[in-house]
Amino acid sequence: MKRTWWLVRPRFAAPTGLTLAAGAAGVVVVAVLCAAMTAPSAALVRLVALALWSAAVGAVGDLVAAAATAAIAWTVLNGFLVNQLGELTWHGPADAVRLGVLLGAAAVSWLAVLTRRVLRHRLDIVRMRSWLSGDVLASSVPPLKSVPPYKEASPSG
Repeated sequence: MKRTWWLVRPRFAAPTGLTLAAGAAGVVVVAVLCAAMTAPSAALVRLVALALWSAAVGAVGDLVAAAATAAIAWTVLNGFLVNQLGELTWHGPADAVRLGVLLGAAAVSWLAVLTRRVLRHRLDIVRMRSWLSGDVLASSVPPLKSVPPYKEASPSG
């Protein structure tokens, strides 16, 4: 697992616990803003707002923090934005779709960032190999004119 750990967690990412804590705090903030700014019947708008937040956590964090943030977002959405009393109840296929949208947004954003990171890594490898082989230097510098051996160069030209 140590060889492929860079696939799951980027070098610049904060530890998973900190990313998850920030994601959970953001879920609460987004839910409070959604409750204050939208009507209770606007469940789709609330779902989209929480999905965008889950996608943002997936883009800057690792997959574990993104999936956990999406699960927390589902519980807040179900308990406070759909039921409005803090009770978690199962609403059948509607809740499955909501959970799928939240988890899918987190996974797709994480996968997009991973793809970009892998492609950039491959490009860096290609650049490094061409630099080490000398191809970049040979192709970017025009050939020098050679001075015939029988003629000496003078300062005047």
